[in-house]
Amino acid sequence: MLGERHFVVQARAPLRAVNHARRWVRKAATAISRNAPLQIALFFLPLVWIGYFAITSSERTEALEQARAHGNSVAELFEENTERIFERVDQSLRVARALYAQDPDTFSLKFWAEKAQMATGDVVQFAMIGLNGYLLDTTTGYSGPPLYLGDREHFIKTMEQAEDRLYVAKPVLGRASNKWTIQLARKLFDGAKNPAGVVVGSISVDVVGRFYGTAKLGIGGTLVLRNTDYIVLAARGIDQGTVLAQRSPGHVERALGDGFYSQYWNWSGSEGRANRSNRLVTARRSYVFPLIFTAGISEQEIYSRAQSRQKIYLGGALLLTFVILMAAALYWRRQRELRDSVSKFEDALRNLPQGLSMFDGQDRLIAFNRQWLDAYELSPQDVRIGMDFREVFSRQKAVPDLDAYLADLKGRLAKSEQTSNTVQFPDGRVIYISYGRRESGGWVATHEDITERKASEDRIERLAHYDGLTGLANRNLFKGRLDDALDKYLLLNTPFAVLLLDLDKFKSVNDALGHQCGDALLKLVAGRIRAQAQDLGATAARIGGDEFALVMAPGQPPLQASAATLAAWLVQAIAEPYEIDGHPVVIGCSIGIAMVPEHGTRIDEILRNADLALYKSKNAGRNCFHVYSPELKAEADQRNILEIELREAIWREEIEVFYQPVVELGTGRTKSVEALARWRHCTRGLIPPAEFIPVAEECGLIVELGNLVLAKACRHAMMMPDDIKVAVNLSALQLASGNLVDSVMYALADSGLAETRLELEITESVFLADSQENLKTLERLRRLGVSIALDDFGVGYSSLSYLTAFPFNKVKIDKSFIDRIGRSETVAVLGSIVQLAKTLNLSIVAEGVETYEQVEKVRLLGIALGQGYFFSKPVPFGELLLQGLAESERQAVA
Repeated sequence: MLGERHFVVQARAPLRAVNHARRWVRKAATAISRNAPLQIALFFLPLVWIGYFAITSSERTEALEQARAHGNSVAELFEENTERIFERVDQSLRVARALYAQDPDTFSLKFWAEKAQMATGDVVQFAMIGLNGYLLDTTTGYSGPPLYLGDREHFIKTMEQAEDRLYVAKPVLGRASNKWTIQLARKLFDGAKNPAGVVVGSISVDVVGRFYGTAKLGIGGTLVLRNTDYIVLAARGIDQGTVLAQRSPGHVERALGDGFYSQYWNWSGSEGRANRSNRLVTARRSYVFPLIFTAGISEQEIYSRAQSRQKIYLGGALLLTFVILMAAALYWRRQRELRDSVSKFEDALRNLPQGLSMFDGQDRLIAFNRQWLDAYELSPQDVRIGMDFREVFSRQKAVPDLDAYLADLKGRLAKSEQTSNTVQFPDGRVIYISYGRRESGGWVATHEDITERKASEDRIERLAHYDGLTGLANRNLFKGRLDDALDKYLLLNTPFAVLLLDLDKFKSVNDALGHQCGDALLKLVAGRIRAQAQDLGATAARIGGDEFALVMAPGQPPLQASAATLAAWLVQAIAEPYEIDGHPVVIGCSIGIAMVPEHGTRIDEILRNADLALYKSKNAGRNCFHVYSPELKAEADQRNILEIELREAIWREEIEVFYQPVVELGTGRTKSVEALARWRHCTRGLIPPAEFIPVAEECGLIVELGNLVLAKACRHAMMMPDDIKVAVNLSALQLASGNLVDSVMYALADSGLAETRLELEITESVFLADSQENLKTLERLRRLGVSIALDDFGVGYSSLSYLTAFPFNKVKIDKSFIDRIGRSETVAVLGSIVQLAKTLNLSIVAEGVETYEQVEKVRLLGIALGQGYFFSKPVPFGELLLQGLAESERQAVA
């Protein structure tokens, strides 16, 4: 019995505790229901802390996204800068070994490095190591005892390679240079193509990542360059002495794997840093070289600003929490101190960053702060507790119908405890209002002036959808409008049109007057396009440099007539003269039109067909428009086939080189031959250059084609008499490629041709492209000993100015002058050109000579050299050799 009684007592103890807790909860609920301040406290506390966590979380998220974007940019810049250095050094290695293979016994690495300016800014030294491992030659002028380098990694690994490829070794302290360098090595071959050792380019580790100071990675930021064995080649932001030449895979090996990009957090400090703080690391693998790039930003740097602001927010939240709780506690404990508690609550309202207002269930004002009055420009004398909502806002002009606004607000609060609204005032101010439903009826609202933030968002929105220069829609908005028009067609069967517009002669204006005038011209053009488009309800956009597009508003019959009318107006309007900074400017435009649905119902199909029509307008002489037709698709397909076949012909070296002699008129002797590309197609026969050269320029094959012709011409010249030069034409794209000098040096070294026997012909289009850079390239070619000739002289607007801009060796008078040589004015012009050429000590060639009479008139003018069908048409190399250069015939003419 005692045991049972003891068990009953133990069982009742938890029940008493539960009942006690229930009574305490009921008392608390009753107290809260009877005390308005407690209700307010319980309402505002969650708002304060929800706001605090939302703001701090948002700022940390934004800081991380900015850090990710910045890390991507820095890593990409790191990769581009480093690959550019490695590419220049690798090209120099190729040139050096090609020159060495021609004459190993007399080859001087230092002489050729200085003459060819091989990567002078980035390379500590170039060196050649023989098969026995001893140093053969170096650009540092080493003169000590025989230096053995056969134990170096770059020598051993390069010699072990079965194929000929670049090897990137770990940094070493050079025995000749006494500097820490990264070694780039390739096999060295003798004249018989047998391995002769290794040619090495040593890059100072200090040139890698030298932009670190401007990369703004902050405290603890790092840049690390590794090879594919994860050996550290160079580092910034890290003590290089601790990591250089060490294998340091860290997290990058797992995160990057076999991929080419990764971004990850490095939590373990495995970057080899003394500072072990966490870092956001961006890793990139090079597509070209066996290199891995990483850029790290410390977690402290990423969140530094957010953390400092978080302390401010925390202080504010704690202050508000403390004030609210204190006010509620004082009221709960001391009813007589009600007035003091209310004062503290009012202090809290005054310190809130936003305006606050509270209305009861009868729409009467029961609480507010000064910030709320200021937000709505209300006077404290005109506002009092108990006023009706309509009475409070009776004088405002932001909301025209207060009754409708209030009804909408109550409807939304009936469905949800939280809602929001935005009110814009006539003076441009924007107030964001967040409403919360009160349990006893009515609502509490916070009011924040977001005018600046809204303006910033509007600016961002505009930048995302409108072109910053012209104010027209940008490519993104154009695609969106095109999507909308296509959706409307599919839904309502309303056809529409797309116009693509490209400016004619804009590039020449931009090059001649400068980019500032070019931008001003684009603004004027955009204004004319906008004016014409608005009349027909079309959307105008700038989708590229001087490229524009329009979407005709759907459902305007007859659509094709409207599109043609708009295109004709645009051609006429844009062709009218402009005046920019006092310069008269005249340009034109080419337009292509595609109709929906006749010419496609997919965006890619519509734009492709409009582009084909634009291409037709350009080929038709420009300053006109064309509507797409199926024939244009067939022509484009034929061009694509021709491009593919041309690419294969260049790859297989099936392009032939024909030669046309340049004859000395006084003796009939051939002084030089001009190399001309010819394509003998397997089924179509000999394709004219006028057909395949433009294709090569459009698809980017002109550089490969030019290098092929250059190499063949140099090899053929070695089988011609030593006193005959070979002339090769250069395009503006070849000069713009950046490696023309290396290509010329390689062609000369590969063929063994003397520099003085090579002549390069350019036209004035070379100067229109990028005159300053092109002049530097031409000057480097002249220093090599190559002759430079100005072709088609006299047909451009600025030919005379080019003669003074660059010291040419020869000018070739255009055929159009020779065709009109029977006119007295032509003879006068040619006489002036001859006199100018003699003053400048230039050779002159008359192009396009076809008759004996033209020969005599050219000779009487004092022009010593001639070229044309009268002497010989362009012939294959074999026929040129069989003709013996027609020496006896030309002497007879003389």
